[in-house]
Amino acid sequence: MEEIKLWRVSGPKESPTITDISNVAQTETEEMLEEVLVKSPSLLSGGLKLVGRQTETPGGPLDLLGVDEDGRLVIFELKRGILTRDAVAQIVDYASYLAELSPKNIDSLITNSSGKYGIDRIDNFATWYEVEFGKSLNTIGKPKMVLVGLGVDDRARRMVEFLASGDIEMSLITFQGFSNGSEVFLARQVEVAQKQTTESSKASKATNLQKLLKKVKISGAESYFNKAASLIRSEMNPYEWPNQSGYGYYLPDLTDSGTPSNRAYLSISIPDSMGGSMIITLQERAIAAAGPVWAEISQTLGSRLVRRKGYVEVRIASGDDWEKLEPEVKRLCVAIMEGRRSLQEKSLQEQKDEAEREVVEELSDAHA
Repeated sequence: MEEIKLWRVSGPKESPTITDISNVAQTETEEMLEEVLVKSPSLLSGGLKLVGRQTETPGGPLDLLGVDEDGRLVIFELKRGILTRDAVAQIVDYASYLAELSPKNIDSLITNSSGKYGIDRIDNFATWYEVEFGKSLNTIGKPKMVLVGLGVDDRARRMVEFLASGDIEMSLITFQGFSNGSEVFLARQVEVAQKQTTESSKASKATNLQKLLKKVKISGAESYFNKAASLIRSEMNPYEWPNQSGYGYYLPDLTDSGTPSNRAYLSISIPDSMGGSMIITLQERAIAAAGPVWAEISQTLGSRLVRRKGYVEVRIASGDDWEKLEPEVKRLCVAIMEGRRSLQEKSLQEQKDEAEREVVEELSDAHA
């Protein structure tokens, strides 16, 4: 790998000042790299969601496991140093193992291994996947492979280039660290880019929207589906992602590891088997945020309410049904936003109180 050099250019353009930014010692970069990537997975790939870290497999613990914006499983093999041919063999071993698992076994593996080492807990991966991407886990396909290190030797690079030039979805990324005073910078270099065999997330989003609009139009639920979408947008101002059956709605939260992330709260969809109807899906975090208001509304839903593991569904059968429930849905959206704000304030206060307790304890120990 060719060495990357950085310089800081400051001052007026007529007489700029050039300052060399020195490389961080490799050992320092090794120590910080994995933690940095867990907290900021976008350094690996835009829109990536990490679902596993040190996930156990017969071939050993898999470093990082993620799902990209198109709903593809991605394996990341990290090396604290130079990538060699052994790393290539290792990641192929992991990928071949995951490729042979049934969707049920993938669900079990990720569900059981999530919630560790800074990765958010996923109570049911199959459900999470369907809500996030609007499609069944059966469609997840074979995993992609990404090797990550602080450099790569010639044999490993040659192997990855050979595999990536065929039908194997593999890429290679290296990082270098730089320091400028107390600041540390990371530079990423894509050494080998994988062959583009799938749609980009931008194309995927446009394709999803096109298919969704077509489905809504022939569903018999177009008028009130669009009203529901408009209501949610206006009351919650969420990030909206189209899938081929509906819209997922996301709000910015802090994950368990303290990383900002858009998290699913609710969705609306057109079911394949129920013509002229619509389903509103509420995640547990939305129910928790709505609190007493949800408890009141749920009592009025009757047979419309179907409880699942980790979420609930509200089935709306017709336009008349929507007219009856529209005020309650609006009330629910308002309650989610207000309750979410209160929960965030409570969490911040608890963090502040904990920090103050630690300071008091340190001072007490110092004077003991």
